[in-house]
Amino acid sequence: MITNFVYRQDKLLQNISRQDLAKTLWEKDSFIWVDLEDPTEFETEILIELFNFHPLSIEDCINDHSEPKIDEYDEYLFMVVHAIDVGSSAELKTKELNVFINKNYVVTFHKNPIASVAEVRNLVEKKAGGPMSEGLDMLVHAILDRLVDKYLPVITEQDRRLDEIEDTIFKGAGEQVLQQILDIQKGVLYLKRIIGPQRDKMAQLSRSAWTFVRPQNLAYYRDIYDHLFKYYQMAEELNGLLNGILQVYFSHVSYQLNKAIKTMTVIATVSIPSVAIASVYGMNFKYIPHLEWKYGFHFSIGLMIAISAILMIWMKIKKWY
Repeated sequence: MITNFVYRQDKLLQNISRQDLAKTLWEKDSFIWVDLEDPTEFETEILIELFNFHPLSIEDCINDHSEPKIDEYDEYLFMVVHAIDVGSSAELKTKELNVFINKNYVVTFHKNPIASVAEVRNLVEKKAGGPMSEGLDMLVHAILDRLVDKYLPVITEQDRRLDEIEDTIFKGAGEQVLQQILDIQKGVLYLKRIIGPQRDKMAQLSRSAWTFVRPQNLAYYRDIYDHLFKYYQMAEELNGLLNGILQVYFSHVSYQLNKAIKTMTVIATVSIPSVAIASVYGMNFKYIPHLEWKYGFHFSIGLMIAISAILMIWMKIKKWY
């Protein structure tokens, strides 16, 4: 699906024909935004036929597995960024957004719906140009700013889940709790892998001179960098907390295991004399001393109880349990 906007002299045109778009493309007083969302092969041809983008840029769009990047060509600036997507399974995923920036046009290319792009599209429609009226570099800023801000609720959700686990870890540290910890850690590490490279590229964008980004607007991109830097630090802190909780978890499991082993050891130690006495009188010999004694059974039981009690008292004095 292709959506296009043309902002000219405080007026907004939407979804004009490809022929009219080609005529408008190099008009100095016109700002153009073309958004390609899950485009067909025919729609993708506009990247070559109308804009004549470099084949490597087009390849990055089509392959949809590029790392975050910023490439400057003669006619445009090309960016690859990633939006976060939680999805229905709560598993973190990314959606790639490719952005072409020129003084006269912006082209966004993405194979999946991206919330930040949709929000800015609605803003442009409702406010007759919205951020387009401030320049195309500010249009791109509006998209990137919203895209980056979507990371915060995801990090906050991971933090909330971590708090819940901290409250329950001592109530029953079973395999389910361990799996929850590992799931959160997987999500946090994934966030770091997403945010880290984009933070570096945004630092590059905000601190360099670019043909298609006005110097007075670089401060807005530095603000995006500040957000990414903050979110990366938050993810780093969460990862540190997770490592600490894992250590506490394994210590708690080890403590519970030691308690169980200690209990089993006490039971085994107390039982050994009784087993020994019972084994002696259970041997299959014809002549065993006191085997026919009238009080032999009662004496054996009493002896077992007495020895067990003495052992229990002795281990209690030694504070073995």
